[in-house]
Amino acid sequence: MVSGAGAPAMGFVAYTVALFLLFLLWTFPHEAMLQRAIDRAQQEPVRIEVRHVTIGWPLAYRIGEVRITAPGTDPSASLLVAQQLRVAPSLLGLLRGSPYPAGLHAELYGGSLTANVDLRTNDARVDATLTDLDLARYSGLGSMAEGAWRGRVSAQIGVHGDRRKPARVDGTVSLRGASLAVESAKVRGIAIPDLHFSDIRVGGTIKSGRLEVTEILADGQELAVRGMGSIVLRTPLAASTLALDLTITPTAAASDGLRLALALLPGSSDEGGARTVRLGGTLGQPRAR
Repeated sequence: MVSGAGAPAMGFVAYTVALFLLFLLWTFPHEAMLQRAIDRAQQEPVRIEVRHVTIGWPLAYRIGEVRITAPGTDPSASLLVAQQLRVAPSLLGLLRGSPYPAGLHAELYGGSLTANVDLRTNDARVDATLTDLDLARYSGLGSMAEGAWRGRVSAQIGVHGDRRKPARVDGTVSLRGASLAVESAKVRGIAIPDLHFSDIRVGGTIKSGRLEVTEILADGQELAVRGMGSIVLRTPLAASTLALDLTITPTAAASDGLRLALALLPGSSDEGGARTVRLGGTLGQPRAR
């Protein structure tokens, strides 16, 4: 029991300790420590950099910028740049020595990304929602086709399983695009006609590491696309193998040049000038046949 004379002294000690802890949290080199932890945990062939790291209440990291680049490439050609990222670890999890489950929110190319992540066990879980990403601000599409990209994309993904073994992953994936367009585009130096799509939808279910694509739909001014198939997930993701069947049909507004280009694609011809194409290969190097 603390005597009356000792109570003020104990209060002063508690106040001093609390003030010291607050000062330590405020001045701690969070950015350097977080970057070092990321570098140590890094396994994928990319570089993750964080900038302007601070810590707020309740124990949530605020990161001004996260930049993902391929090693040896120009930093301006980043694979992904997220801003104003907020990472909120579980307070109960921290008491048990783990930050999970953690909540994330970030600004991303004019849109936003919100996710809940739990990587504590072999049954890891990720639930993420991407809202209104502006393709005009994202430079990563240049690897698919050089040109001007426009439109907005939203997506939802919910997966769980062993993150080290894609064959043990299950979940669902859906993507929606609005007013998408690619203009003045070139693929491997070859110019392709301008394309404009009012609505694009892709959806599927992941079972034992196999993404069953149940819907591929794209309604455009020049083309209509329907398809389905599967993608076997691999590590890294670019090595995932494709088996997709697409039926591409020109609309009345399609130019003669576009119709000719469509007729030259590998595959078989259908009524109305449509073309059925099978996509194989990998996500990183798809092949039409």
